[in-house]
Amino acid sequence: MKLNKNIAWTVDGKIINKAMKKITAATFNEEGSLNHEWYVAEDQKTIHIYERYQDSDAALAHLTVWSQFAALFLEGATMDSFKVYGDVTPELKSAVAGATSIMSRYGGFVK
Repeated sequence: MKLNKNIAWTVDGKIINKAMKKITAATFNEEGSLNHEWYVAEDQKTIHIYERYQDSDAALAHLTVWSQFAALFLEGATMDSFKVYGDVTPELKSAVAGATSIMSRYGGFVK
């Protein structure tokens, strides 16, 4: 069966600012960025973010872009969980050291 080298992560928390539009616009232009989706609950504050990248290099490149917006995001947001999925390289593991968990690929397939 075919596997991929995609890296994905999810963030759950609360947000009260408009960082999403700026971060999403910058991420859209990144090579290797596959998904960048924000979901909000009925209270308009509880968020779930799903991001997926082609591989660890693309995920690292995104973190470089995201760092330009980190202060803006963190001034009005809380992150209750930050989970990373995929076979992360040592460099990416170091870069996401604040993750609440890193989940390595265990099985499955890609079509």
